Amino acid sequence: MNFSFLKRTYPISNFDRKCDGFTYIVENTTEEQRKELDIDLNILKQTISKGEKYMYEVGKFGTKKKQGFEAKYISLENFEIIRKKIFGTKDD
Repeated sequence: MNFSFLKRTYPISNFDRKCDGFTYIVENTTEEQRKELDIDLNILKQTISKGEKYMYEVGKFGTKKKQGFEAKYISLENFEIIRKKIFGTKDD
């Protein structure tokens, strides 16, 4: 299945919403990996609060026969953990 990133913005949330970054971390790491990477699930944000700035991403996925769009809502704190600890990206 192909995935094409389309857009990323940083809006302010108008209401409390689920953070897809939390779900990504839980589903893409094992408990052992989280211990090794020093990721504490109790500290991760599960909810993006009203008034909080967050990352909104949209992508297109699928094949020629079946296509769709997917939106992700990620807290900036969880994105930093994903970027630095899971992907190993370093800041300049």
